[in-house]
Amino acid sequence: MSTFLRSGLALPALGLAVVAAALILLPIDRRLAMEVLLVLAMAQGWNLLCGYTGLLSFGHHAFVGLGAYVLFMTVNTTGLSPAWSILAAALVALVVGLGMWALLRKLRGPYFSIGIWVLADSLRLLFAQWEWVGSSRGIVLNPMSIDASTFADTVFYLALGLALVTVLGVFALLRSRTGLALMAIRDNEAGAASVGIAVARNQLAAFLISAVVCAAAGAIYYLSVLYVDPSGAFDIDWQIRVLFIVIVGGLGSIEGPIIGIVIYFGLRELFRDAGDLFLIFQGLTAFLVPLIMPGGIWGLIQSRTGWQLFPTRRIAQ
Repeated sequence: MSTFLRSGLALPALGLAVVAAALILLPIDRRLAMEVLLVLAMAQGWNLLCGYTGLLSFGHHAFVGLGAYVLFMTVNTTGLSPAWSILAAALVALVVGLGMWALLRKLRGPYFSIGIWVLADSLRLLFAQWEWVGSSRGIVLNPMSIDASTFADTVFYLALGLALVTVLGVFALLRSRTGLALMAIRDNEAGAASVGIAVARNQLAAFLISAVVCAAAGAIYYLSVLYVDPSGAFDIDWQIRVLFIVIVGGLGSIEGPIIGIVIYFGLRELFRDAGDLFLIFQGLTAFLVPLIMPGGIWGLIQSRTGWQLFPTRRIAQ
């Protein structure tokens, strides 16, 4: 227990436990809460890669779609329960991520961003032509694999579990030696390499973690709607949503995506019945926040107050 307290994980874990208890006990819209939690997990995973390695990805919607399809095909062909099929989705994302990394590992800057976007769109085209997975028609989850009486609650708890594991996992990682290496790479990649940090290995680790998180989130989301098709699962809107949340909230911090989630879903709910006004205000926010606050909203708050809800910086004793 004392080791856990000294690790710096205790207070953030307690705070997350309180939030989780509130989500479980309060009379909230669990469908909306599930979506918020899943997008938060995606944003934290993407932020681990882009905020700490300098590799800006425009193609992580590939893993959202891949996770969804693997879950559906695993359940429909093997009869494995949807909850366990999420692990299959994560495993396939890990393998595909390794293959993508082999193609992308030497690319940097806009070349990496465009390269992974091209790979993501290629996956969409592949699944749209692949008859075994329903081609462009998509596929429906086998109704015999779910218990209708507990289905909605199960999906909510899966989303809650993924979000908690992702946030605490990323926080613990950033508090470790690997986290120090990632921060060094973020600040100066050449300088990190010059002092012996394995830049490529740490970037690969961040890339694979982000891929697995996005695949698991995609699997859970499409599990909730019982249907998946290429145009939805591989929609670049997933990537745009995560990009908006992280950039507006604050890149390279755990707190930033949490603030970005509040901004994004707050705007969406505010303009739910106002047509394109949501897109207009989303665009204005995405333009004005980086212009006025280059470090995002949390970056400004932290610079003015010194607050750290998830303290990833170690203080020498």
